[in-house]
Amino acid sequence: MQNLTVIENELVPVYETSTGEKVVYGSELHEVLGVKSRYREWIDRRFSDIDAVENEDFQAAEISAPSGQNKKDHIIKLDTAKEMAMLERNAKGKQVRRYFIQVEKKFKAGKTNKKVQSAKKERLPSVNMMVKNIKEALHDAGVDSKYIAAEVVRIYSDSGYPVNVQVISDTPKLWDCTGIAKELGIFSEAGRPHDKAVSAIIQKLDLFTDEIVRTAYSRNGHDGVTMQYKESVFQKVKEWLQENGYPTVIELELANGNVNKCRVVYGEVA
Repeated sequence: MQNLTVIENELVPVYETSTGEKVVYGSELHEVLGVKSRYREWIDRRFSDIDAVENEDFQAAEISAPSGQNKKDHIIKLDTAKEMAMLERNAKGKQVRRYFIQVEKKFKAGKTNKKVQSAKKERLPSVNMMVKNIKEALHDAGVDSKYIAAEVVRIYSDSGYPVNVQVISDTPKLWDCTGIAKELGIFSEAGRPHDKAVSAIIQKLDLFTDEIVRTAYSRNGHDGVTMQYKESVFQKVKEWLQENGYPTVIELELANGNVNKCRVVYGEVA
């Protein structure tokens, strides 16, 4: 047990060996416990009380005294020191034992955190591969590059690798059909925002390509692409309602060619 490094010094100095073992010096433990008997008598008695084994539970050592002479001491493992403190059967002994327990907990927690960090590093290649695949899929789907970047940031952050970059800062507000319905007071007979009615209105509008934004989403473990609209589309929907007298039935053309009649109830705007 050589090359000791102090790792805690709040009550009794606790040292760490080059192999990671936590130890204390017997003389320092004796002093803090306030034992009245001489160190040599006390240490021999306590080692005998707990059946401590030399070179397993403790190790004999020599330290330099202020007089220049070498003084016999002992390097004691923390578990053994806890037992010795408990045998004092007084308030100071209990305090020292609790202190040793807290030191153990602290450094065990540190080891756990290191293992977590190590596991994160090992997991990073798989996260990188996932990001690569999703970027390619979103690009092929025509998703705007800014929103691909935002999705990449989200994936890394959710995986434990936060990216402290605000990717989309100057992008105007985007609307989905539900948001437009809620804002303009377009509801179904059941009282819910009528997103299908808004879709029906958008079908009837002449939109520019850049007014439609495809964005990535992830919900309940499922990833996909959704359509959102710029502010200009919101205004066009609003104008269409005004020009057509807020109709209570709006026809939505389905993908199979059939027509669905959306019955609308107008309420207060959001």
